[in-house]
Amino acid sequence: MGTAKEGRWDQSLAKAYSRLDCLTRECVERGKQEEPSMEALLFSRLTRVYLEEEDVRVRQKLKRKSSQRISRVMHERVGEFLLERLPGFSFQVQDGLLFVKKEEQLVGVLKCIPDLGSYDTPSWNATIARFIKQYQKRYKLAPEQLLFVVCSLAKSLDAAHAKALTGVDVWSGTALTAPAYRDALQAYICKCVEVMDAIPKPREQLYFLSADIHPNALAAQLLLGEQGNMPDRWLQPSVSDMIHFLESRL
Repeated sequence: MGTAKEGRWDQSLAKAYSRLDCLTRECVERGKQEEPSMEALLFSRLTRVYLEEEDVRVRQKLKRKSSQRISRVMHERVGEFLLERLPGFSFQVQDGLLFVKKEEQLVGVLKCIPDLGSYDTPSWNATIARFIKQYQKRYKLAPEQLLFVVCSLAKSLDAAHAKALTGVDVWSGTALTAPAYRDALQAYICKCVEVMDAIPKPREQLYFLSADIHPNALAAQLLLGEQGNMPDRWLQPSVSDMIHFLESRL
């Protein structure tokens, strides 16, 4: 990278981090009454993971971001985030999983999923079942030990499935993320979780953050100098619920 080009990149990166910090503060302040600050702070950290990875890609002149590195760093950051809120717990990242322990006893194993991508809502159960089968074989983990955090539902919602479960009629899954369907979307997510049988207690083992905004997409917007926005609402069950759940495990 040439000196002038490197200087422009450093400037773009610094502005992106600064704008992300501003968006995070605004989001935390806006939601203080409902205590969603934990969700905003975690989403911000996940967005920083993508900013950092893009910096690595540009400086090393790579064609694409490393999904393996993103997964490892994402789980490390989630562990750091939880450690600040769960004193006495320990967190270890191994092979794309975050092992959570207290006093050397395994409390849970967390899988952070950036998005469900091509896994539309009707196939969530099968997707989670595949993960469980994989980790049972590799680590001898029981289904009740696994927790899942989905960062964004971008591109994974299914309109026909939503109508079948809740009666809400929309022309596309993306339309479900519009403000007018806010309550309907949450009702749909709750229904999807309720009917899952891949995990014993889905409402205590599957957590969400954003309905539509993806941390990678937000990072890209910020690097381009665009306004960008943090999610203006958080899906349930969410990170706050997960922290309470982990606290209650021992």
